[in-house]
Amino acid sequence: MSRFPFIFGSQYYRAPTPEPECWAGDMQRMRELGFNTIKLFVQWRWSHRGEERFYWDDLDALMDLAHEHGLAVTLNTLLDMSPVWLFGKHPDAKQINASGQTIEPYEVGHRTIGGHPGPCYRHPGALAERRRFLAAAVEHFRGHPALWSWDVWNEPEQAFQQRVPDFRTLVCYCPHCRGAFAEWLERKYGCLDRLNAVWGRCYESWAEVEPARTGGAITDFVDWREFHLDTMTAEAAWRLQVVRERDSAHPCYLHVVPNTMATFSSVTCVDDFALAEPCDLFAASLNGQPEWCAQVLSAARGKVCYNVESHVNFGSAAMHQRRLELPDLLPDFLAQVGWGVKGFLFWQYRPEVLGTESPAWGLVKPDGTDRPVTHAVQAFWSTLQPHAEALLQAGPPPPAIGLWKSRRNEVFHFAIHGSLQPLAASVQAYINALYWHSYPFRIVSEAMLGAGELEGLRLLIMPSCYYLTEEEAGRLDEWVRQGGVLLCEAHLGGYNGTTGRHSRTVPGCGLAAAWGLHEADSTSAHHLRLRELPAFAAAAPAEVAEALHSLQSSGAPFFPIHLADGTFAWGADRYALLAGEGLTVEGSFDGVHPCLASQAVGAGHVLYCGTNLGQGAARGDGGLLALIRRCAARAGVAPTLQLAAGLPGTLHVDVLGDGAGPHFLVAVSRADQVQAAMLAGEGAWRGLFTGARWELGGETECEVPAGLAELFVRAGR
Repeated sequence: MSRFPFIFGSQYYRAPTPEPECWAGDMQRMRELGFNTIKLFVQWRWSHRGEERFYWDDLDALMDLAHEHGLAVTLNTLLDMSPVWLFGKHPDAKQINASGQTIEPYEVGHRTIGGHPGPCYRHPGALAERRRFLAAAVEHFRGHPALWSWDVWNEPEQAFQQRVPDFRTLVCYCPHCRGAFAEWLERKYGCLDRLNAVWGRCYESWAEVEPARTGGAITDFVDWREFHLDTMTAEAAWRLQVVRERDSAHPCYLHVVPNTMATFSSVTCVDDFALAEPCDLFAASLNGQPEWCAQVLSAARGKVCYNVESHVNFGSAAMHQRRLELPDLLPDFLAQVGWGVKGFLFWQYRPEVLGTESPAWGLVKPDGTDRPVTHAVQAFWSTLQPHAEALLQAGPPPPAIGLWKSRRNEVFHFAIHGSLQPLAASVQAYINALYWHSYPFRIVSEAMLGAGELEGLRLLIMPSCYYLTEEEAGRLDEWVRQGGVLLCEAHLGGYNGTTGRHSRTVPGCGLAAAWGLHEADSTSAHHLRLRELPAFAAAAPAEVAEALHSLQSSGAPFFPIHLADGTFAWGADRYALLAGEGLTVEGSFDGVHPCLASQAVGAGHVLYCGTNLGQGAARGDGGLLALIRRCAARAGVAPTLQLAAGLPGTLHVDVLGDGAGPHFLVAVSRADQVQAAMLAGEGAWRGLFTGARWELGGETECEVPAGLAELFVRAGR
């Protein structure tokens, strides 16, 4: 198997199931379905049964069978299930949460053999044992002819109990973490006086430093979670290093659950960008939702990217899985192909029969016979496989729009809200607006902004950008002055992460003076009161007038903003009045004072929003889209193929090609009716799955069926 093929297959074995009597027949059926790859779990607790005793018999047999049936194997090592003997040898290696509770090993639906969540990542003895097990696994399997790759970490997370972040359950507060945190702080700040100045403390030694248990002082909490984020990154680095030192012949990587803030987040210590950096390729448990794909493909930064756990077939003992046909699969898989994903592994081939995940997730029934999804998967792959090699070489063009998403800003928002929902809603709104109007974009991390890694970007969007460092602000100013267009929301740099203080003038970190604009005053949207409706209310749509009327007596999360072109947008949560010399007023709430304004800065341009338009899009996204389009036009950025859909916001189109031009189009519609769309491309295109035909060129319109999900190939290929 080539080093980076187009993969298609399934996860198969999470000991102790499926049982041995299933193995040979299942692998034979997988080959009949066209699979080329399977994934097997190598579980610490299961395979390291005594301090000096390893058990490989089951995996040896499975590897031999895979080779016999022509299936390439990914070995996925799981170290979050501590062996029974570990805590007898290292009793102080257990995680401790913010409430002082020691996390005893336990079983959970996806770790039914127990030992979850494993030891503290910073315990030196437990670290040595993890390294020893991983090294033993690599030494044992590296020469097997079925082996294709190593996946060294399945869905990194600190502890399953904190997936929904809560100040009381965050980990880890053990003495080893406290000591390592002090060392981390010393490297960051250099001296205790500097730490005291930023944190506002009076420590007299590093030993006195306390890990944050709430977000009340903000900066110490941001540092505490960043320390744990870096701990997870260091864990990934040594795992990959152990594999490379012993097996340079096979690629190694890890796979994440994308940090969308809805499931995994920076607060629970997942930094996809940092984790992807040392990998040979990058992968995720993935679905076709734009926020999932954007996060993973952006973090991969050009590396080959796979979906190694498709969850399209989810279920549980409480809710058995859906009946899936090919039309159910296409919107999910083809959306990922459009982003550049180069292969799929399902979770999983045979459904679980052990624990609360049973009897679900299977591509076949518990007895091994076919389900409707079995045939859907076979049909999908038989259609795609002839084009797999071409799809490996083809990719989307580099996007010119960036969407800033900062782990520090994320932790900051959790500190002040105790929740990530407001920030997640804001980011999600921009992702949906860009994706469903076919504006290609990528996520830009705070580290990328701080390092000035904005090559190729002409428009940068910064949702709910309250926490900023002076380094980021300096790079941002430099980029704008060189011709970049910035669309940012309220309180940009309102909290200066470099000084650990709220900025006296906003935008903070020196940007107010640099750009000649500032927030003259600010309040919460919940405090807005009006004795009489603004003058423009009479001309407002009914829903806007209704919202204004309700604000006469009480505030609300959402409020309307009258835009300069006569249309309306919705603000949310925050309200700031803007001032400055030479500002162009772009929008106002009260008809008098600007809360949206633009300003030329050097060769570039800033559109500053004194509210959170992303959150406001929950009430209506028309105004948000209008402002995005205005900024995109100023930046010289157009939708894919100059897309014009008959039902705006319902059709997404991707172009995949190489230096010789576009070879594939991916179209996904969420409209419930037929529509006409105009694509300013050229040539004849045929759909592989539906047989649809598009002729592009001139003013020709294409018919888009309701719910279309299609991969088009240029005629002649």
